[in-house]
Amino acid sequence: MKKTPFYESGLEYGAKMVELFGYYLPWEYSAGHSREHLTTRESVSLCDLDYMAEFVVEGPDALPLIQMLATNDYSRKTIGSVQYTAMCDEDGQMIDDCTIWCLDKNKYMIISGSEDDYAWISKQADSYDVTTTNVTDKHTTLAVQGPKANRVLQPMVDIDLSTIGYYRFRPAKISGIACIIARMGYTGEAGFELHFRSGEGPTIWNLVMKAGAPYDIAPCAQAALESLRQEAGYLLVGKDHDRRTNPFEAGIGFAVKFGKEDFIGKAALQRIIREGVTRRMVWLDIPSGDVAETGDKILVGDREIGIVTSGSFSPTRKRGTAMAYVNPAHAVPSLDVAVVLRNAKRADAKLSVMPLYDPGDTRTKSFA
Repeated sequence: MKKTPFYESGLEYGAKMVELFGYYLPWEYSAGHSREHLTTRESVSLCDLDYMAEFVVEGPDALPLIQMLATNDYSRKTIGSVQYTAMCDEDGQMIDDCTIWCLDKNKYMIISGSEDDYAWISKQADSYDVTTTNVTDKHTTLAVQGPKANRVLQPMVDIDLSTIGYYRFRPAKISGIACIIARMGYTGEAGFELHFRSGEGPTIWNLVMKAGAPYDIAPCAQAALESLRQEAGYLLVGKDHDRRTNPFEAGIGFAVKFGKEDFIGKAALQRIIREGVTRRMVWLDIPSGDVAETGDKILVGDREIGIVTSGSFSPTRKRGTAMAYVNPAHAVPSLDVAVVLRNAKRADAKLSVMPLYDPGDTRTKSFA
């Protein structure tokens, strides 16, 4: 198991470490899950995202390779832009979802949830004039999330943060330390992601926590990140999708662009569209507050219609949240269902075809 650059910093805030994604990661800090979640929604939090995998693709064929790997279209993306996409195999099944960053004319960075993706990317790159580099251990990421994130960061940086558009990034310095600041996140709130050399991790952490003290900043651990991302509708590899999942059933068909030239899995995805999906991603609102777990069955009456992929308790809504796959015929807004929990208890739930928190995705676009 690896330790992130923020491991010791986390322990100072009472982190309860667990083994996740090949790392020791904080599941909860001393403030507790509820405060970490609510602070992100109402003010500002800081989250260790060092475990995210980062790969650089550079060379004359960088764009052609990216266009072949990604279901989304990067032909018109300019330097400083970020775009979400899926990467699929020839059968249209997802290798992963990820973001791809345009660093320069012939240089891109892929950030995904699994370092295992690098072997697949490198294999696809064999016939292209590019160099691929796994920089996961050299770079690190801190997310500063919440409606007051800009107030915390602005006094610390040498650029005007309002000039960074949504899903854009700019190079900057934080108290003299070089970094890349991106306007994005994984919480459903406005915020930033800070990318910099791993060795600067503890310094940046301390600087942000000090600057955020007047706003009651709190570090945000994995339990809170789970409840935040689930109610906002963000997928997690290994939970909500794997290599037996296609983008359309996972609800990210918007990131598949058939209008561009060929890409890996294009023909298979076109066939899936013609034939229709066999399941669909939905959200479950559980008024009792019970927490559903991966694998819990979803029923209408006594008929099984689907299965839970992720579940948590939402301190914002004071209800249970779950993401699940159901038969498309039952992907009906406000459908009454029951979730069979691990203790055999049935929890009533209401089905939604949209994320339960800010379904219009407006909060990510502006700060308080």
